[in-house]
Amino acid sequence: MNCNDAGKLIEPSLDGELDGRTELVLAEHLEGCVGCREIRQQQGEARALRRAATYHRAPEGLRSQILAALPPEPIVTVARSPALAFGRGFLWWLLNGGGLVAALCALVVLAVVLPTGPSREAQIADQLIASHARALLTRHVIDVASSDQHTVKPWFDDKLDFSPPVRDLGDQGFQLVGGRVDYVDHRLVAVLVYQRRQHLIDVFVWPAGSGGEASAMPEAQGYRVIGKEAHGMVFRAVSDLSHDELQELVSRL
Repeated sequence: MNCNDAGKLIEPSLDGELDGRTELVLAEHLEGCVGCREIRQQQGEARALRRAATYHRAPEGLRSQILAALPPEPIVTVARSPALAFGRGFLWWLLNGGGLVAALCALVVLAVVLPTGPSREAQIADQLIASHARALLTRHVIDVASSDQHTVKPWFDDKLDFSPPVRDLGDQGFQLVGGRVDYVDHRLVAVLVYQRRQHLIDVFVWPAGSGGEASAMPEAQGYRVIGKEAHGMVFRAVSDLSHDELQELVSRL
């Protein structure tokens, strides 16, 4: 991260708007950059001054003095026209039930035509893909490097409020290489990192309420997401692997 990128992230960081991974990258930059660290300190002190500032109510007569000094508002006369009269008559017809069917039809058309926002599942999938791409870009894929599930699982137990299931699937072609902790959908999650040939796979895990079958989700930036719920956990695997191979891994989890 350079100083230009860090400068854009300082204000969102002070507002608590950065995800955990970006916050860590920014902190690493600030630790080694005196200039950016001073900018963050100055902005933090300015915010503290604003919070501590006192406010005083204006005198009661000030509003009257300001209003008296303003020029009078012009009087605008709207001429009645046949179109205006028709519009008022049409509005009266709608309000009195004559246009009930037309209004209902209009509502149906709007519901079908107007675009809807992305679903919560799609928003989470976007976060997972962004986290996977960011980890590859920054080369910070794993926090604990080990192919031994008995090493990786205790490492998570010390950092999370849940215990993710960790399986070594090397004999099925998916080698466990380690894990890390990330921040998704406003909570800390476990990330199990597997490797198949030259492809890295992030498997995000967090507690769930119910079980379910594996499901495919939106693709972006060349990556795909496949997930399921089982054993009281949500599993979401992210990689540039083919759909069938990624689904094979999810089914073995």
